[in-house]
Amino acid sequence: EPIINETYIQTGNANLVFKHFPIRGFDSMGASLAAQCINDQGQSKFWKFHNLLYHNQGVIDSGWVSKENLKNFASQISLLDMDKFVECLDSEKYKEYVQNDLELAKKFKFTESPSFIILNNDGTDPEYLSGAHPFPSFASIIDKKLERLNK
Repeated sequence: EPIINETYIQTGNANLVFKHFPIRGFDSMGASLAAQCINDQGQSKFWKFHNLLYHNQGVIDSGWVSKENLKNFASQISLLDMDKFVECLDSEKYKEYVQNDLELAKKFKFTESPSFIILNNDGTDPEYLSGAHPFPSFASIIDKKLERLNK
């Protein structure tokens, strides 16, 4: 993600739309809900939280994503309003939102997390990558689409 972000997103050549796909056990939904609550306070905070979870993830269904742990991770995000975050998390404010993302993933028959759809800016010519892939896999598809766009 950081290389894609630097190479394509920050240069204005592509956009990234993140959708939650909580399929890795019961811990996944809590992580998605917490991340969306963090996003209320800024996209940069969302990505910091996303990276914290990714780098500290435990074994699937081990309970590592307890509300207590999520709050602890959130407390590591500078300038985060913890009261607002805790209220959002405890109320499960984004449960329907995350559920809609999950339904969208099912519609595309995704079975792995992460999964990606790379398409033209007008929504045509989708190409799919399922599972983790190295940067060259993304670059090959994105560069081909950009080349066609610039003809």
